Amino acid sequence: MGKRSQSLGGEALGMEEYKTIIYEPGPVTRIIHNQPDKRNVMGAEFEREFVDALNRFDKDREAKVAVTLATGKHFTAGHDIAFLSTKQDWKPGKKIEWDESRWRSVNDARRLDNPLWEVSKPIVVGVQGAVIGAGVTFIMLHDIVVMGENAFFSTAISRTSGAFGGLWQLWMGYRKAFEMLCTGWNVSAQELFRVGAINKVVPDDQIESQAMRYAEIMALMPLENLKLAKQSLKFGMNMMGAREQIWHNQETNTLIHCASTEEEKQFYTIMKEQGMKEALEFRDKPFEKYGFKRNKATDL
Repeated sequence: MGKRSQSLGGEALGMEEYKTIIYEPGPVTRIIHNQPDKRNVMGAEFEREFVDALNRFDKDREAKVAVTLATGKHFTAGHDIAFLSTKQDWKPGKKIEWDESRWRSVNDARRLDNPLWEVSKPIVVGVQGAVIGAGVTFIMLHDIVVMGENAFFSTAISRTSGAFGGLWQLWMGYRKAFEMLCTGWNVSAQELFRVGAINKVVPDDQIESQAMRYAEIMALMPLENLKLAKQSLKFGMNMMGAREQIWHNQETNTLIHCASTEEEKQFYTIMKEQGMKEALEFRDKPFEKYGFKRNKATDL
């Protein structure tokens, strides 16, 4: 979905009031992450604006279904790890700016994950390019997932830092989730479809139209039917521990940052002193001899 439709013109409500997203209300409401110059990082401002948009959608009596989209080549680069590199010195004996309480505040599931999980109406997402780190959980918290044929999930950040997704096993099973977290391997849209984690894989130029097709069909249903159907399914998921796992994901992210392994310290030190490219090279180079490619999915 590198090329956007003309629907992102000046008529879209929210152009002036939001800085990171575009909000287009209607029976099918569209919420579009619009920071392609920053690879759509999920920073604090995006979290606040996206949750505000979710609340507007959920309270809008005319809105039945929401579609989440993103501009640019990639859906999201996840959390802004370049920003995180400035928050710690990452060297033994040096004062750290963010202690455990600060990390716990940053990783509070109530900031984004819980509001997305608790929305009463269906939410569809159309995904292009890379979905990195925290972006994977963000995608999995939607109800219908459409991915482009060249899209993939990247969990390589788990090699050095936080990106824990125990919640993923509810969609893709224990073994695939374990594989992703404990190798940091990129996983293709085709593989995610095979294990039942997403709904559909389509050519990249059809991502938006297919996501909209799902939403438009659901919007023909009575609103109360949609809400009750989702409530019933979410009850079952929560009985399997989904709500508790959302909390535990962020708790684990806090713990890994507070533990600060030697690999994490070195990763962020290199990023701070030499730059992102060198840090990613340090993180991923040992895995390349096994066929790992940073910018696409390969077989494990």
